[in-house]
Amino acid sequence: MSTSTPPALSDPDVPTPLSQPGENMKKQINLLRGWPSPYLLPPSHLLSATNLLLTSPPPDEPSSKFSFNVPALQYGADPGYLPLRHSLAAWLTQNYTAHETYPSHGFPTLTTAEQICITGGASQNLANILQGFTDPAYTRAVWAVSPCYFLAVPIFEDAGFAVGNGKLKGVREDEEGVDLEELERGILEVEMGGGKEWPGKPVYKTPGPDRKCYKHIIYLVATSANPSGITTSLARRHALVQLARKYDALIISDDVYDFLQWPVLPSFSPSSSKNLSLPTPLPRLSDIDISLGPSLHDLSLSAHYTRSAPSPPSSIPNGDGDGDQEMQPLFPTRTISSLHFGHAVSNGSFSKLLSPGLRTGWTHSTPAFAHGLSQTGSTRSGGAPSQFCAALIHQLIQSGALDKHLSEVVRPGLQKRHALMMEAIKRELVGPLGVRVIEDNRTGAEKEKNREGLFGGYFLWLELPEEMGFTAKEVAERALEEERLVVSPGENAEVSGEGVHVAKEEKGGIRFPRHLRVCFSWEEEEDLVEGVQRLGRVLRRTMEEAAKEGGKVKKAGGGGVEGV
Repeated sequence: MSTSTPPALSDPDVPTPLSQPGENMKKQINLLRGWPSPYLLPPSHLLSATNLLLTSPPPDEPSSKFSFNVPALQYGADPGYLPLRHSLAAWLTQNYTAHETYPSHGFPTLTTAEQICITGGASQNLANILQGFTDPAYTRAVWAVSPCYFLAVPIFEDAGFAVGNGKLKGVREDEEGVDLEELERGILEVEMGGGKEWPGKPVYKTPGPDRKCYKHIIYLVATSANPSGITTSLARRHALVQLARKYDALIISDDVYDFLQWPVLPSFSPSSSKNLSLPTPLPRLSDIDISLGPSLHDLSLSAHYTRSAPSPPSSIPNGDGDGDQEMQPLFPTRTISSLHFGHAVSNGSFSKLLSPGLRTGWTHSTPAFAHGLSQTGSTRSGGAPSQFCAALIHQLIQSGALDKHLSEVVRPGLQKRHALMMEAIKRELVGPLGVRVIEDNRTGAEKEKNREGLFGGYFLWLELPEEMGFTAKEVAERALEEERLVVSPGENAEVSGEGVHVAKEEKGGIRFPRHLRVCFSWEEEEDLVEGVQRLGRVLRRTMEEAAKEGGKVKKAGGGGVEGV
């Protein structure tokens, strides 16, 4: 095998390495792939909903001459299938129970259909948001909380924001989420540093009045972050929203794990709960922003678009010809609410709740932002994506099938898988080798108030002890070659890592040379345990080898030893 880094270490669809003749190959175990196990999918619910759509007209069209749901098979409205927007809004309101934790000058909000825009999933919609609400010349930077979901980086690059051109920047996490001091310091450096003058309006885009371009974008996964697992505390969420409102930034939060949380099991047993209700999620960043009303930037934009301008000169004399020209508003139908785009959007997805193959998600934001997002050019060409799947999901929400599937299949299944993997990690990696891993997603006051552990998402973020003297990348390479085990090294989650097109000589950045991401959602339950055991064997062999070679480890592929 080549001594170069195998593509499998950064590719979500990992190929099987070639075997040597006569070699007794182990089964490959893939702890990189962030997919739901087929056991977590709902084929029977989808079949029932599909049968209903294809054999019955909608309830509001009882006299239809067609025996199927015509709107589900047609082009859709730009903001998405209206029945789903209504049923989803009610479902979200029910699950995001109002916390008594909003600031005194704010107010809790109910989710409404006008705040919902149906999308083609979180990744597709991230690209749409960047298309409609950023300008590569006017938008100063994208600030991605690091460690970062590694497949978000190419989406930013496609929109013109890359490390190489200084437009994509990482910002650290601390024990409660994004490090706000570092973020604000970075924003000020970009705004004022080097004497650069930023254009006063977008250069390549003409967004108004349906959309606007933000000066900064802040990207994170606020709940059960991928890969770190951290859930941003409520206090930090409030502070982050205030910072975004101060600097005309848009927070994009991938809220794909909010409904995949469960109590931590100290150890798995067959008597564990078979029906798991959802622990109340923290308010979305979009909830907090909407509760505060329009910001000064929103009001300034409103003043710009509703200001009065002189009407064109009339060809009819007005008496002495010296009268004042009549003043008319630029956009007479626009109001403050229709120009209140806000500073946070919740990017949701049904991929982890039902099936990635549905390619359907939603956003929650101000009504103006939701409308603006629906005006993305590719969306207007035929309406919102996933029209049929949106109608399907509406049926699942209305029938209670979505709640049933989440409480009886998805959350219990993930809870069990998490418990099995954590048991193995404690036994094989933490105790004997000193590997560190968080056991509770919560941070800040939420963790202090309730001692019962809470976890969620798909991933565990392992940290190798410094004294091991070798990198997680070396471990991942050897695990693939020696044990047919696929894990993701921490450098995949670096905003300025090798996955980004930057000059080799560039130094600095936020690095994760001692971290590994492992996923417990995809592989068979017994293979999760076996995978951890294989990882333990690789670590022990590498440690023994490094001790014999005086701090050097053998490179994967038989390439000898190399200093670390």
